[in-house]
Amino acid sequence: PPAPSSPLTPPPTPGSPSHPQGLVTLVTGGASGLGRATTERLVERGARVVLLDLPTSPGAQLAEELGERCAFAPADVTSAEEVTAALALAQKEFGRLDVAVNCAGVGIAVKTYNGKKDKVHELEDFQRVVNVS
Repeated sequence: PPAPSSPLTPPPTPGSPSHPQGLVTLVTGGASGLGRATTERLVERGARVVLLDLPTSPGAQLAEELGERCAFAPADVTSAEEVTAALALAQKEFGRLDVAVNCAGVGIAVKTYNGKKDKVHELEDFQRVVNVS
């Protein structure tokens, strides 16, 4: 049985993030890792998902496996044109967009400052991390 709700916490209603049935969502980085798990869970719980990931990702295959409630938008999140195309896909396929979940991300495995080498990491590397995340 569901847990009783307290007077301060109303029960989830359909179409809320805790009960996503019927919501149309966009998941960046949706083909792998946390993004893939989010995409799969949302579809499993009745949401429709635009899975946005790099064209080289397994996004097309995953969307096909998940069925008609999932559409793949091949895009790089650092490209305004490609993200705009993904938003247009949400409108075309599902008529709207209710929720965006940002799971795209990259990291770098370098110290900000390496005291032994007296070297600061490259600004371009930091900018890429910020731009994707």
